[in-house]
Formats: sequence, structure tokens, C-alpha cells
Amino acid sequence: MKRMIVSLITIVTLSFSTVAQTISPFKEGDRAVFLGNSITDGGHYHSYIWLYYMTRFPEMKLTILNAGIGGNTAWDMYQRLDTDVFNKRPTVLMVTFGMNDSGYSEYNGSNPKEFGEQKYQECFANYQLVEKRLQGLSDTKIVLMGSSPYDETAQIPNPPLQGKNEVMKRIMEFQRQSARQNNWQFIDFNEPMTTINQKMQQALPSFTLCGNDRIHPDNNGHMVMAYLFLKEQGFAGKEVADVEINASQSKVIKAVNCEISSIKNQAKSLVLITWPTHCLIR
Repeated sequence: MKRMIVSLITIVTLSFSTVAQTISPFKEGDRAVFLGNSITDGGHYHSYIWLYYMTRFPEMKLTILNAGIGGNTAWDMYQRLDTDVFNKRPTVLMVTFGMNDSGYSEYNGSNPKEFGEQKYQECFANYQLVEKRLQGLSDTKIVLMGSSPYDETAQIPNPPLQGKNEVMKRIMEFQRQSARQNNWQFIDFNEPMTTINQKMQQALPSFTLCGNDRIHPDNNGHMVMAYLFLKEQGFAGKEVADVEINASQSKVIKAVNCEISSIKNQAKSLVLITWPTHCLIR
């Protein structure tokens, strides 16, 4: 498992090290709200982001809130902005949609292109309503997030909906344009995760970050999403903590961003208590 994760991170790093995307790091007192569908509702990727901040900045006062609901489209999110999103008082609001907006089984019907165009236009119209409301949040930073992909290429028992992810990518493009026009921030999960899937599938055709339903990322997929987000926040190459200990003398030589206590030299072993543990975004 560890070897696979390292391979995934290596692929992302090598393939996207020159992509110019920047998301402002969270700061003291931030209330970061993640608005989305079931992929957000599951809570994994932003819980990994929160865990990184807990270990990297243990004294920082940071609140991360989940505003994801399974099955939601941009229209559904628009309908609950006041009652389930704005009332959380976000200082930073992450917004992602597109998986449900782009539709499902009709891609295997008689008019898949016509259906895809219809769903795209519906999503665009619904997002314009969302965008207008977001423009009124003068004290809230907005981050638009292009959805994780629908995996059409994994060779797994569940037949793919051909053409769905292309519509999702078109939705992502108007998100990107909206971010640019409104001076908001943007991150694309779709392209890097699709690239990882396709690279890994060359050796293992059944590989996917998107789960057996081709929709919901597994834990590895959520970890990659968290990695991409943190990387765009500027944490690439930054250690959580750096510890150096002289074992023979039971002496702390270096303790950066952590505290070392209860060092005990027991025969051939060294026991210590440290918080936080070491973690590195490469």
C-alpha cells in the first residue's frame, strides 16, 4: 500500500510540477467550508487536509466544515446556500460540483451527445445562480474545485458511461473561467487523477482511483485529492517536524515544530514521545 501511494504521488509530481495553480494557505481563525456532493459528503479528502494542518500547525485555530450532500447538483447547492452553507460563516469556501450535474445512464442511450449537451447547459445555467450569490460574499475567499473524474477507462465489471467525463471537463472549464473573471482561486482534480488512472492502468487495467462505481474515489483517491490541494497551497517539500536525537546520550539535538519528552534509553531501544510525527509533501 505504501509503495503504491508513493508511486501515485511521484506520478503527480513529475507530471504536474510546472502547473501554475495557487491556493492561499488557510490562516489563523479561518472557517473553511467544503461545499459539494457525495464525494465531499464522505469527508475523506478534506479530513486529510485538516489532519495535515493539525500536525503542521498544532497551535493554529482552524475550523474545517463539511457542507457536502450526496446526490447534489449545482442547483441543489444553490437551494441550500443560506440554510446550510452561508450560515456556517465561511471565511474560505471551497465549491465543487459536476459529477451529478453531468447525468448518468443516458450516456448509454440513443442520443448521448444530445443528452450531454443538455446536462452541460443545465449545469451552466444553475451555476450562474450560484456564482451570483458567491459574488456577494465580499469577506469570503472562494476556491472553485474541478471535480474528481468519472473513470471511463478502468477495466472493471461495472460498464462505463462513455462521454460523461468529457462533459465534466467542459463544466470544469467554465468553473476555471469563472474563477479567473471573479479573481477567485481554482484547482483541477480531474486532469491529474485521470492521468494517474491511465498511467497505472497500463500495468494494471483494473486500477482506478475512482472506486468500483467509477464515481466515488477510494481512500487512495481522496489522499491524492488532499495532496493536490496541499501542494497548491504551497506545502510541497515542507516537513511537518524535524527531529534529531543522540540515542547514546538520550539527548535531543534538534526539534523543529514539535516537542520531545520522556526519552528513555532501554537497552537496545530508544523510547520517546513526540508530537507531531514526521510528514513530508514532496
